Amino acid sequence: MKDKVLSVALVCIIALKCMDLYIDFSEDLELIHIIQESILILISSGLFLFLIFDIRQRSNALKALRNDLEVSNSKVSQMSEELKRSKRDFFAAVQEQFERWQLTPSEKDVGLFLLKGLSLNEIAELRQTSEKTIRHQASSVYKKSECTGRHELAAFFFEEMG
Repeated sequence: MKDKVLSVALVCIIALKCMDLYIDFSEDLELIHIIQESILILISSGLFLFLIFDIRQRSNALKALRNDLEVSNSKVSQMSEELKRSKRDFFAAVQEQFERWQLTPSEKDVGLFLLKGLSLNEIAELRQTSEKTIRHQASSVYKKSECTGRHELAAFFFEEMG
């Protein structure tokens, strides 16, 4: 907005100075005064051209930034879809492995929560059961998977499926 105001102001100054210069020529004023008026017109015209050039340059830069943003948003969207697909594939592979280990539905839930890093207490709260029950189910998951604990269980999936 301020660029438009400055542009209009400079155009008005240039137009008024040109009219003043025309009047000065017709009245045969001193040469020094005509030179001063001409210099002011040239300076104002130069500033106007600089402002127009600057506006155009910023406009082009803004268009380039918008284009870059559009490309970036497209890449983020694509990466997000790839991440979702990878996550689905990973959890499908986890479920397949749980089937091979013949885990019960409760053990599958506990195993998944263990892989997600939840504590036994947090799992008990989520499953609305006692921590002792969760501890027993976790032990069963470790035994069937032949893992010694949650770290080895997680490592199994990252090593074997990675």
